[in-house]
Amino acid sequence: MRRVRLPGGLRLVEAPRPGSPLAAVVLRVRVGSGDERPDERGTAHMLEHLVVRCALAGGRVGEGALVSARTGRESTAYSVVVRAFDAVRAVVALGAVFDELRVPPDVLAAEQAAIVEEAARRHAEPAWRIRESLLAGLWAGTAFEHPVLGDARVVAALTPRRVLRFHRTWYHPANATLVVVAGRPLPDVAAVASRWTGAPAPAHRTDAPSRPWTATAGRDHAGIAFAYHRVDPAGSAAPVMLAREAVAAASGVQVRTLPLGEWLCVWAATAREPFIAALTRTRDRLTGPDGAAWLRTEALIPTLRREDDVETAAVRAADPRTLVTTAALLSCTADPVAAVLTHWRNKITSGQEGRR
Repeated sequence: MRRVRLPGGLRLVEAPRPGSPLAAVVLRVRVGSGDERPDERGTAHMLEHLVVRCALAGGRVGEGALVSARTGRESTAYSVVVRAFDAVRAVVALGAVFDELRVPPDVLAAEQAAIVEEAARRHAEPAWRIRESLLAGLWAGTAFEHPVLGDARVVAALTPRRVLRFHRTWYHPANATLVVVAGRPLPDVAAVASRWTGAPAPAHRTDAPSRPWTATAGRDHAGIAFAYHRVDPAGSAAPVMLAREAVAAASGVQVRTLPLGEWLCVWAATAREPFIAALTRTRDRLTGPDGAAWLRTEALIPTLRREDDVETAAVRAADPRTLVTTAALLSCTADPVAAVLTHWRNKITSGQEGRR
C-alpha cells in the first residue's frame, strides 16, 4: 500500500489488488456533523445529497457505475466501483466535488423533501434509534451528540447560499483522502489528483466522551454503549474486528464499533447484563481447548470473505483507524481477541457511572 501527500494537500492511498477486474475509488472529505455549528446541524448531510446531484451529475461514472455517498460524524465519503480500466475516469469524476457548487433553489427544495422522507424511515428503525440514543448519551454536550440527519428546522431553513458557504469552508483537497484499489498501479491517478488545489479547512473538534458507558431502554428496544481511548493496547483493529464476529457466533449478539477522534465507541442492541454474559461466554469459548480452531472457523474466515470486497478495502484504507490488513487478521490469535473481550467487559462492570 502506497500513501503520499500530493502538492495540493490531498492524501493519496493506492492499494494493489492483483488480478481484480474491478477497481474501487473512495474520496473521503473530512467534514461531518461533528463540524457543524448549532445553526448548521444537518448541513453536512444535505451537502452530500447536493454534491451527488449537482456536482456529480446524479452520481453516474463511466458507463453507468453509481456513486455511493454517506455522511458520518467526522467525514463524508463518496465511493464508486468500476471496471479496472475506468478507474482513472472515476477519479476525474469524483474530483468535481471540489468544484464551485451551483445549487438551483428547486433542487435544494427537492433534496429537503427527500431528507424529510429519509428521517421518517430512520426514526422507524429500532436499530437506528438505539444507536443514536446511545451515541447521544456517550457524547452528551459535545459536537458528536446530535445525529447526522441534524435538526429538521435547520434543514428546512437552508438556502443555496448557506450550503455554498459550508462547501467553500470544508471541501478542499487538503481536507481529503483519495483511495484507489485496483489490479495494477495507475500513475495517471496522481497526475490527475495533483491538479486539485485549495486552502486547508478549519480545525476539527476534538471532544472526549462525556461518560464511560451509557445504557438506554424503551418499550421496543434496549442498548448499551461505552467508549475508550484508542491508545489502549486492546484497541488494535484486527482483534476488535474478530471480537465482534466471535461474539455474534457465540451468542447471537451483534456488536458495533465506531471510531470518533481518538476514541472507539462500542455498542450492542441489548441490555447491560445480557451483553456482559455474551462477552463472558465468548471469552470462555476462545480460551477453551479448541478456541483457536473455533476462532478461525467462526470469526476469521467470515471476516476475510467480507473484507475481500474491493469497496470495503477502499473505505477502510481511507481511514487508518479502520484499516485491517489480511496479514494482521491471519496473524491474530485467540489471546488478543480474548483480551479485547475482557477489556470491554471491564469497561461496563467497573462501576455504575454512565447509566442513563
